[in-house]
Amino acid sequence: MKKKLLFMMLLTSFAFANQATRIKQGISGTILLKTGNAMPSPGRPVSNGTPVARNIFIYELTRRTDAIANGTLYNHIKTKLIAKTKSDTTGRYAVALPTGKYSVFVETEGGLFANLLDDKGNINMVEVKKDSVSKCNIVINNLAFY
Repeated sequence: MKKKLLFMMLLTSFAFANQATRIKQGISGTILLKTGNAMPSPGRPVSNGTPVARNIFIYELTRRTDAIANGTLYNHIKTKLIAKTKSDTTGRYAVALPTGKYSVFVETEGGLFANLLDDKGNINMVEVKKDSVSKCNIVINNLAFY
């Protein structure tokens, strides 16, 4: 059983590595889930989160006023959906995109998660530049408490 699990993990990692090397321009990253007590304390290491497979939605750059928010969960996004992909079981994903500015959301129970806003009210903004892959790591932490 352990050998089978190890083989599946290696296969998944290899599949992501191939996906990431195939794209020459776009977004790649890791999706992690953090739940429960995340408060740092003596003698207890702080968890970065657990890798998860989730649907990822890339929209045209979306401002806070272009969606309905309930904390870090969004619904009814008014901007155009550009791409959809899914992270693998190690949380990794990659998606090819043209140059431009995008908002990245992760599907979770209750809506689409995004927890970053810039000073202009843009949600989870990532810029893709010519012949470059931009990193976008997301920690889903709406169920964690600090």
